[in-house]
Amino acid sequence: EAARLYGRIAAAHTYAGRYGEALRNWRAAVAGYRKNGDVAAQARALSELARVQEYAGRPEESLATCHEAVEWARRAEDVRLQAALQLRLADTLDRLGDPASAALHRGAAERMLGEELLEGDSAPETPESAAEPLEQDANACEIRSTCAED
Repeated sequence: EAARLYGRIAAAHTYAGRYGEALRNWRAAVAGYRKNGDVAAQARALSELARVQEYAGRPEESLATCHEAVEWARRAEDVRLQAALQLRLADTLDRLGDPASAALHRGAAERMLGEELLEGDSAPETPESAAEPLEQDANACEIRSTCAED
């Protein structure tokens, strides 16, 4: 509960443009999820931390944090989050002037999402599997890129 609260506070600070406070609260949320052993939530919190680092004008830190988030998402076996983070990495690399690396990360995201779709098509649908997309949507993490006007 505390980790989730830190995340909500961090989001409010982010929207208000108080990036220093947002970064502190996202770090506290990451630590809380790590302490609780919630790997997927830790990856999502790291993703949001990376977003705020980029807003705060720290693209290199954002890149490192995003790489860490990808690793935690891989450990959590959350393909959608991994793909979203690959896209965030690509956007950051584009802004840092590395379009070749950005293209590699975009390709990786496309392959991940393609494999997830293929895996979903191969299994017969059961009442339990029909409920899975709803659960995945509820647990999905929105990855937002910074606006060029910001």
